[in-house]
Amino acid sequence: MKAALALVCLLAGPATAQVDPSGSWRTLHTAHFRVHFRPATRAAAEHEAREAERAYALLSRELHPPRGVIDLVLGDDIDAANGFATMFPSNRLTVFAAPPTTDPGLEHFDDWLRLVTTHELTHVFHLDRTKGWWRVVQSVFGRVPGTFPNAYQPSWVAEGLATYYESRLTGGGRVTGSFHTQVLLADAAGGRPRTPWNAVFFTRWPDGYAPYAYGSRFFERLSEAAGDSAIPRFVERTSGQLIPYRVGRQVRRASGRDLQTEWRQGPARPAGEPVVPAGVVLGARLWTEPVPRVSPDGRRVAVLWDDGKSAPELRVADAATWRVLRRHRVNRGVRYDWLGDTLVVVQLDFTTRWRIRSDLYRWLPGGAWRRSTRDARFVEPRAGGGRLIVPQLVPGGNRLGLAGLDTAGVIWGEVVPSPDAQWIAATRHRAGHWSLVRWPASAPESLVVLVDDGGTVSDPAWDGEGLLFVADWTGLPQIHRWAPGSPLQRVTAAPFGARTPAALPDGSLLYTTFTARGWELWRAAPAATVPPPLPEAAPFDSAPAVPVRETGYRAWPSLKPHFWLPLFFDQAAAGRFSGAFTTGSDAVGRYAYALDVAVAPSPLRAEGGFALVSRAFGNPSLDVSAARQWSLVFVTGAGIVVSEREDNAALGATLEARRWRSFARIRLAAEYKGDRYVADPAQPLASVCVGCVTQDEVGASATLSLGHLVSAPLAISPDHGTLLTAVARRREQQGSPRWTNELLGRLLWYARAPGAGGFAHSVLALRAAAGGRAGPIAETFGVGGVSSGVFTLGLGPTLGGTRFFPVRGYAGSSVNGRRAATVSLEYRVPLALVGQALGHLPVGADRFSAALFADAGDAWEPGERARLHRLRSVGVELVADVTVNYDVPLRLRVGVAEPLASPPGGGARRPQGYVALAADF
Repeated sequence: MKAALALVCLLAGPATAQVDPSGSWRTLHTAHFRVHFRPATRAAAEHEAREAERAYALLSRELHPPRGVIDLVLGDDIDAANGFATMFPSNRLTVFAAPPTTDPGLEHFDDWLRLVTTHELTHVFHLDRTKGWWRVVQSVFGRVPGTFPNAYQPSWVAEGLATYYESRLTGGGRVTGSFHTQVLLADAAGGRPRTPWNAVFFTRWPDGYAPYAYGSRFFERLSEAAGDSAIPRFVERTSGQLIPYRVGRQVRRASGRDLQTEWRQGPARPAGEPVVPAGVVLGARLWTEPVPRVSPDGRRVAVLWDDGKSAPELRVADAATWRVLRRHRVNRGVRYDWLGDTLVVVQLDFTTRWRIRSDLYRWLPGGAWRRSTRDARFVEPRAGGGRLIVPQLVPGGNRLGLAGLDTAGVIWGEVVPSPDAQWIAATRHRAGHWSLVRWPASAPESLVVLVDDGGTVSDPAWDGEGLLFVADWTGLPQIHRWAPGSPLQRVTAAPFGARTPAALPDGSLLYTTFTARGWELWRAAPAATVPPPLPEAAPFDSAPAVPVRETGYRAWPSLKPHFWLPLFFDQAAAGRFSGAFTTGSDAVGRYAYALDVAVAPSPLRAEGGFALVSRAFGNPSLDVSAARQWSLVFVTGAGIVVSEREDNAALGATLEARRWRSFARIRLAAEYKGDRYVADPAQPLASVCVGCVTQDEVGASATLSLGHLVSAPLAISPDHGTLLTAVARRREQQGSPRWTNELLGRLLWYARAPGAGGFAHSVLALRAAAGGRAGPIAETFGVGGVSSGVFTLGLGPTLGGTRFFPVRGYAGSSVNGRRAATVSLEYRVPLALVGQALGHLPVGADRFSAALFADAGDAWEPGERARLHRLRSVGVELVADVTVNYDVPLRLRVGVAEPLASPPGGGARRPQGYVALAADF
């Protein structure tokens, strides 16, 4: 069982790797890093090695350096800007090379690899630091999960520190950018500012932005009030405290300041009452920026519509009436523009099991949706005058296929042809900052810089001969207009900023802004004013060269065990076992393993398990597992101990194909199970145990999973789609003609249902399961009981347990047979979106929903008639999505089931209450 649980965890692990571990990998060795990369990304890897050592040197002046060499993986399998870090099983971080060219939250950078590396490396410095009894425990057991005290802090501490240092140690960063200012000002003006206990990863808006925005501005405020040294002192204090959840006490001890006082005085409030601009709100409470694009004839507007309740969709609306003319569901990373009457779209999707690429699609006037490229890595399509320009991602940057254009050291934002195709305007990142540039379409070498403010310049759009663009040198993003021979104008003064302008034929503007409840799309007349003078760009210095040594990738330095945990199993007279457990994986995710070994001294016996998953081939992944377990059968009156030794082994291969909302997976496995019996003192077993017969079963299994599921950030469950799972297994007992066949199937179906409204859609969910076994050694199925999802406590231990054939309101295995079937129907409704902590405790309520359900099922023997109404019940279930340890999500289900048929074993028919964990289906 232990090996099976470990194998399940390991098979589920590749979702966290996010790089393709197969193929050729290389390593650059520096003083503090092993930088792992693919040969195609060598130039970016050399750049990353320099930036990593630069960040390490600067952070070491602030924080205590982490232990050991850090594994840094440069990934280029996902066309999105991101990174992540972990301190388990060793210090390691992953950086995605794709730059954020138009992400409003990340576009303020001097060097993308510099910013993301500094941010993620701060996590390593912060989370690796341990003192006091935490260090004593680690000195004995190694890097055991749960022994890193700073990992218990709320997410605004970890993300706030990393964002604070990314801004302090680079020429960019989100503290000095305008997007977090929009988040905080909008929350304050809307009467929804978050407290230190609520600025975590709750679902309610602003969702994942909150920990970064609130945390970084708090540490900025604290450093201004108590000095820069207060931040390192705070980290040192939290690294050794016995109760790791405390934040306010350590803020006070490190800085002499009160947490809540400094939090309230931070830059999260507007200077005065917000001024409501004159205009019309066309869309509100949106979770993704609804970028407007006006068709060349000015009659239609394309906009991304994402209300958080449903999957995002691209809409085309009438520009005069705003009536939606057509719509199409899209993925993420969506950008678009009009090429004549066709909408050209890029979006993310899986192209392999591991790779997510941004490709080009065309949405034709008649409604047809056609994919134009595959693995092309196109981003930010812009068109004008019948000409389409689409930058293409390359490792660490992007490129344009325009001859004669100076592209040295350049990352391009949006590149926009004019409506008459005579000019091209673009936002260009060079020498550490963005600028607005323009050149004749026939003479790229004649490029001229129009605006160079040293900050962010984005969202260019033509307005006649002039150019609309967004700049934020005044602290908030506002729309400006450049025109030949005219002074620069600012044309918006939105209280929380304005982005992504689009000019309409009547002279009005479409633009987006940020509020306390989400993005809004506005239509308003421009209000031209003279902006303040442009600031000068700060000088930019490249990271200095560092000594490097290149080798092939070696998995062992990161794969080797980095911790161990003691194990104790008491099997009474069969043995009292003690041993150790460990697990690990290598830096790129090629291998993952779990191993436990335990020994009993009297009688001398060993048990344990081993599971290994290899993704060295990419697709398929291979797995092997083996386990041995001892248990006591009985002790005779004469004191003879009869013990059972169960051996299990499996060898499997898993193939998987993925799309954004769909997947297909098949696992083929060979399996072995053996039972042996031992008498102590040794003597013939037949004399003490008639049924103790050695058995060896060899077999094979095939597991097929197919799914297409649609969900959304606010959804209480998938609200559309189907998931099918089928298992076929055969086992044969060696040395005899005895055998067993097994066939299992389960269907999950979801559909949006009418409801009273609320923060999410109501959902109708159906689960149907059936199974059969045949053969002389076939076992029976048990039907009945409550099925719970599984909540992992850590390395191995779990809460909850699933049942393949549940019927609520009855005891587990109320009926048994070699044939079984159950069906469940649920009507799920949203109740409340809370997003509040329970006082100052590290637990909180995220959201609540409810379900009305009906269950039915039966188990029977071959030749008997199935009676699916034999067990049947109805009931209601309250579902609470809560957080523990500040940010760890946990779903609790509390329900009452009313049996509609008497229990088969007799007894009164009465309501049954239950508590379960996690989602069952």
